[in-house]
Amino acid sequence: MPKQIYDTQTLLELLKNARKIKVVKRKDYSKIKLRIGKYVYTYVGAPDEPDKILSNVKEKDKIVYY
Repeated sequence: MPKQIYDTQTLLELLKNARKIKVVKRKDYSKIKLRIGKYVYTYVGAPDEPDKILSNVKEKDKIVYY
C-alpha cells in the first residue's frame, strides 16, 4: 500500500534514498512516486511542481516520466 507525503520537505529527504522516481503529469495535478525499499511514497501537487523539485536530483537516470 502506498504512503502519501503531504509536504515537500519530507519529499526532499526521501529523494536521497529513492531507487526509482516516477512522475505522472496530468492537466490538473502531477504525482511524484518514489520507490524506497518495499514502500512506494506518493506526493501530489501542482502540474509545474515536479520540475522544480526534481531539479535537485543528481542521478537523473532514476527519473521516469509518464
